[in-house]
Amino acid sequence: MNPVTAELTTVESVPDHCRTCPNLTGCRQAENMYADTMPVHGFTDTENQCHVCTDCASDTESDSLYPLDFEELDSPAHCAECGVPLIHGLTSDGARYVREAVSSGAGCCRELWPVVWSDYLPDDPYFDRFDICEAYYLYARVNGDYSTIARLHNMGFSPGLSLRTSDVPEVALTDNGQAIYYALISKREGAVR
Repeated sequence: MNPVTAELTTVESVPDHCRTCPNLTGCRQAENMYADTMPVHGFTDTENQCHVCTDCASDTESDSLYPLDFEELDSPAHCAECGVPLIHGLTSDGARYVREAVSSGAGCCRELWPVVWSDYLPDDPYFDRFDICEAYYLYARVNGDYSTIARLHNMGFSPGLSLRTSDVPEVALTDNGQAIYYALISKREGAVR
């Protein structure tokens, strides 16, 4: 047992939903959590999990647990028995969920999901003034930051129709704009912690 993880079971910094988890003693994510870390759907949501990895499928006799057959899901699925990430596709909502979770650094996914779901994460952003303005505009509009919107307006920036009508980065922004948007979430959310 990892001594740091063993210590975590008695420390107040472990979230309540982790204290009852049977995988806590071997959990590599617990070291990165705070007392207020929220559970991540598909990882710690054991009430709704019904998927197991092939190793655990042979060990279990439950009718409610079954292996995942390359389905597309709205969030990442982990084995309900051992917690290992299961290989499957993500819907567009699932991809957005992973991007937002990884960008905000919240939950138990902060180390694991960037590796497992790297194909669904945007590439590193590159400098493009228009993409930067669009990403900042969308972030400001979604979060009610009217001073940023005013500054963009004073610079002569005029958002396009998709940017004014959609809160979904995958609809309103270019691929590079999405990368900038999620980097902005990471920067802003990290500053709050």
